[in-house]
Amino acid sequence: MRVEFALLSGDTVLERSAIYVTAEAQCSHLALFHVAHQLEGDSAKIVLSNFAPEIGLKTAALNMPLHQSEDWESIELATHTFAFRCSLDA
Repeated sequence: MRVEFALLSGDTVLERSAIYVTAEAQCSHLALFHVAHQLEGDSAKIVLSNFAPEIGLKTAALNMPLHQSEDWESIELATHTFAFRCSLDA
C-alpha cells in the first residue's frame, strides 16, 4: 500500500512525503521525523518518531487498515495534523 502523507501546523505543510508499506519492515528518515512501517496481516503498522525539537511531539503509533482513500484523511497529533491518503494500486 502506498501512503502519501503530510505533517501540518495549522495550514502550513511542514513535511510531505510518501512510503510504500510492505511485509518487510522499513524506516524512512525525513527532515522532521522518522517513519517506521510494515504490513501485518490486513493493516499497516506505522510509527512516527524522533520528531525535531520544534515539533514538540514524541511518538505516534498508527494501525492503518489496508484501504483505498477516496480523499485526504487526517489525525490530530496535539497541535499538529497528520494528513494521509492511501492507494492500493500504486
